[in-house]
Order: sequence, then structure tokens, then C-alpha cells
Amino acid sequence: MTDQPHQPKGFWQTAPGILTGIAGVLTAIGAVLAILLQLGVIGGSGTATAPPSVPSRTTAAATPGPATPTGTTRPAAGGWENATAVMTANDGTTYQSRASTFRYCFAGGGGVNVNKAQDIAFESMTLLEVLRSDIALSPGGRADVRITLTNGTVLTGTIDAGCDFIMQAEAGRVSLYPDKVRKIEFQRPT
Repeated sequence: MTDQPHQPKGFWQTAPGILTGIAGVLTAIGAVLAILLQLGVIGGSGTATAPPSVPSRTTAAATPGPATPTGTTRPAAGGWENATAVMTANDGTTYQSRASTFRYCFAGGGGVNVNKAQDIAFESMTLLEVLRSDIALSPGGRADVRITLTNGTVLTGTIDAGCDFIMQAEAGRVSLYPDKVRKIEFQRPT
């Protein structure tokens, strides 16, 4: 018998080590793809098919008063692909980008979820105003908003204050949470 000490296996020689390494690589690739997609570097705004947007329904309007039409809102004439998003911060600073690349929440999409019940696409809006907001990332934080749709309907409700509005302005990426935003206008060519 020989008394050789047991040599421990290296991290990459164990099944848990290999699985952890693979998971890390896949996570990194996913994060890079998400960033590139969000910035419009990949996925583009091809003319063949438009990327799916957040469904826009107006069945749960929070504004008391006249009934809101049920169903999907129709985008305004003038073309979303040529529309511009103009975000005005509380301090009056304005930022501008192509509206089709404007996002809410990093992994989110082209719209907001109002009252934790209704998805409204930016494409169906002309204006989103932040009336009041809890501090960004506060637990359970909400922001009160007023949304004007392309058909003239005005909705009010709340959105998550823990998500940010993201755009790729000419000078670089802009990210503002609702507590720093006054309004967002979606301007279409006439």
C-alpha cells in the first residue's frame, strides 16, 4: 500500500464546476444580446416584419368619465418607424431618439403596464406624463401617470417606479426612472 495524499480535483474537473461555468457564459451572452437588441444594434427596424410590441388594450381605463373603447388601439398615421421620442426630465433637460427604440425596463419592451393590469404600447401613445412618483427602486414604488393615446383617449393610472425609461440619444444612452421624468412625447411625421 502506498500512502499518497488525495489530490483534490480542480474546479473545472467537477460536474458542478462545469455547469456553473456554462451557466455563467450563457448568462453573459444573454446580457450582451439584450443590450445590443435594446440599442437597436441587432434586430434592427427591418421593413419586412416589425418586432412584436406590447399589446395595447384600452379595456381598463383608470380615468373616470366617458367609457373607453374596448380593443386594440390603432397607431396614428405618419408611421411609427419614423416617429421620435422626446423625453423631458424634471429639470427641463430634453432627450430625443427614434421612438421605435424607446424602452421601459431593461428587459421590457415598447410600452408600460398600467395598474398592474393593462399593457399600453408606446406606439399607441402621443404623450405620457409622470404626475407623481415614489423614489426610484423604493420597495413597491409606483408612479402616477397620465397617458394620451393616438385616438385622443386619456388614461390615468400607475406604473412601476422601479423601472427606467431607456433611449439611445445621439450623444449616448439615456436612462431615467419615473421620479426624474416629467413627460415623454411621441412625435410622428405629418
